[in-house]
Amino acid sequence: MKRNIAGLVMVFVGAAVLQLATSGTYLRYVKPGMRWMLLAAGLILIALAVTDVLIRTREEHDHGLPRTAWLLVVPIFALLVVDPPALGADAAQRQSPVAAKPAQGASWLGGNTSGPTALAVRDYAVWAVWEQDSMKGHSFQLTGFVTPAKNGVWYVTRIGLTCCVADGTAYMVEARGQAAPPKNQWVTITGQWGEPTRRVDGDVAALTVETITPTTAPANPYE
Repeated sequence: MKRNIAGLVMVFVGAAVLQLATSGTYLRYVKPGMRWMLLAAGLILIALAVTDVLIRTREEHDHGLPRTAWLLVVPIFALLVVDPPALGADAAQRQSPVAAKPAQGASWLGGNTSGPTALAVRDYAVWAVWEQDSMKGHSFQLTGFVTPAKNGVWYVTRIGLTCCVADGTAYMVEARGQAAPPKNQWVTITGQWGEPTRRVDGDVAALTVETITPTTAPANPYE
């Protein structure tokens, strides 16, 4: 590969990384704390590529890029114009709704409140199973997207990230008492703690739904 072609590819890669970081689209791939690293990486790639091309242009006589060389930048250019969605119900349906046991010391510190307690889906999915006695009789508010299952069962879901979408884990809460909204619809639901559903692989958190309010996806769709 000619060095000027390699430099051009690096420029497009750097531009794509910068576009993701500055537009907020990066939140569909990695955690918020990684934004500054993406900005730095994009700027470094562009600077190195431009420097290399300028040096090589002074040293070599070039007859232009072959047409096939432009095909190398097509996938990268697509990142600049295509707006891929975040992980949703299709990814969640490939995972089990059973949440792992919480780390020692983690606990829901709820008390008497006048209204529903807003919780992250991942927290409710864990504590509703492992701290049943303390959650009975309380009402809660959860926000997530709809993941349908068999026989009319559906879940309010959020994807949790450790680092990036490659390690995304689906946290699901079975929503009872109301018909399922459309697949992947973001909703805010309120309701009472429900007895977990027992499965061979473990228990699944449940909420007896009282209200369903359609909402828009948050800027950061992951927990």
